Order: sequence, then C-alpha cells, then structure tokens
Amino acid sequence: MKGLRWLVAVVLVAVTASLVGFWPYRAALFPTPSQQAQSVERLKEALTFVPASDHVGPTVLVFHGCSGQTAQYVEHVTNWLQPKGYHLVFVDSLKARGIPLSNKEYPVCDGKVLWGSERAQDVFAALALLDNYPLVDQQALALLGYSHGGWTIYDALSQVGHEGHGYTAPAAEALAGVQGVITYYPFCGFPAQHAQSGIALDIPVLMFLASADTVVSPQECLSAAANFASQPLDIRQFAGAQHVFDQPSGLNSEVPAFARAAEAQAEAFLAQHLSQHELVSASPTHKE
Repeated sequence: MKGLRWLVAVVLVAVTASLVGFWPYRAALFPTPSQQAQSVERLKEALTFVPASDHVGPTVLVFHGCSGQTAQYVEHVTNWLQPKGYHLVFVDSLKARGIPLSNKEYPVCDGKVLWGSERAQDVFAALALLDNYPLVDQQALALLGYSHGGWTIYDALSQVGHEGHGYTAPAAEALAGVQGVITYYPFCGFPAQHAQSGIALDIPVLMFLASADTVVSPQECLSAAANFASQPLDIRQFAGAQHVFDQPSGLNSEVPAFARAAEAQAEAFLAQHLSQHELVSASPTHKE
C-alpha cells in the first residue's frame, strides 16, 4: 500500500509539472476559433497598402516574421519590390491582435501565442479585404512570407477548404487569384500543419533556405516539401547562410551577395507567374 501511495504521488507530481510547463502556451494551444467575418474585421486596420503606380496591376501580400512588422522591414521590402512595379499589401498580424512589438520579449517566436496554423486565417482575411484596394489586380497575386510568415502561408495552402487551428473553414476558392508563393527561411517543423499533411494545391512555390540556419531547420522544410503538390516547386539553398540572411536585423546575419541573388530569383519568379496580367489604367468606377 505504501508503494502504491508513493507511485500515485509521483504521477501527480509529473502531471502537475507537465501542466505547469504547458501553461505559458495555452493561448497557442487553445485559440478562440474565429469566423471569416471576425477575421476580416480584426485585420481591416492592420493592412498597409503601398502602390507602385496609379495603374491596376499585380500585387504581393507580405507576411512578416515572428518578431513583427518593423518600419525597417517594411522599408526594405518596399525599396525592393515597389520599383519593380508591384503593389504591396503588408499584413500586420501582431497589430491585428494587439500583440506589442518588443526588443526583449517575443511571445510569437517563443510559441506562446499565434501559431502559424492559427495565423493562416490572416491569409484568407487579407485576400477578402482586397476589394478595398481598386489598384489590385485580384487575378495577379503573390504571397511573400518570412520565417513565421512562411509557416503561415504554407498552413493556409494546406488547410484551404478545411477547418484550421483556431478558425473555421474558408471557401475552397479563397486562393483563386494567387499565382505564386515566395518564402524566406520558413518554419516547417512541428506543430506546422503543412509539415504533417503537405500541400495539395498546385500553386507555384519558391522557397529560400539558409543551410546554416540555427533558428529554424532547413531539413524539416526539405522533408515537408516532399509532400507539396506545387508545380513548379523551386527550392534554393544558400550554403553557410543564417536566418535573415537577406536584410538587416537584430541577428546581424545579412549577407548582401546572398540577398541580391535571392531577390533576383524572386523577381524572375514573379515576372514568370504574374507577367500575363498587363497593367491597365485604374477605372474611375472602382470603389475607393
């Protein structure tokens, strides 16, 4: 009997320790499910539209990494893609949820809030909000995601038409205008949905990986990509590169030569998959 009581005590301690360990992650583990209308309303004031011209044309929706959408990051992407003729829509998922930017705490990076599977709803909400931007050609869209933003996009691709972690099922045609996806050093490990189920949609994907990445595992992305139906699926690895090799950041890991090479490849990808959509003058009948 004494031995049994000891065993029960040990089990209780173990279970309690386990629950305490999971407690900081409760928001990520058990998000409040959102309907599409709720997701759209939440994101409405968290989009930033940067036009390239006064013509209707191809547009890139940009999804930041786990540390948030900083002014430096927005400036970097704008200076790169706006002169190339692409309208930009920056999707600030942290602002939409009231998650503050901080130089000391990164709850999204720590996995304590907003997993990519939950944030995937922002992809569908942002696409639904494009009616508010008359210069956007909604049949000439590309998604661009960095790190956590890449996880977000891939999970959206894997879950379209199905319920996801924290949101109800979007319409299967929600991604109809997306002609291509570009991701930089995405997260592809557990608990990413796409790492488990793959991607059934045949949307062209260009994936940039840093072979020496110590923040996310490039090997996990290579394994996950084996289950992508995307055609073409173009994976480019940069030998010796670290996370955020393409732009200035707190990691101080930028390699200008790699950054230029990746940008050139991304520009060629965008030109190939969005070039069939000619720029046209914006119609005065479009709603503002």
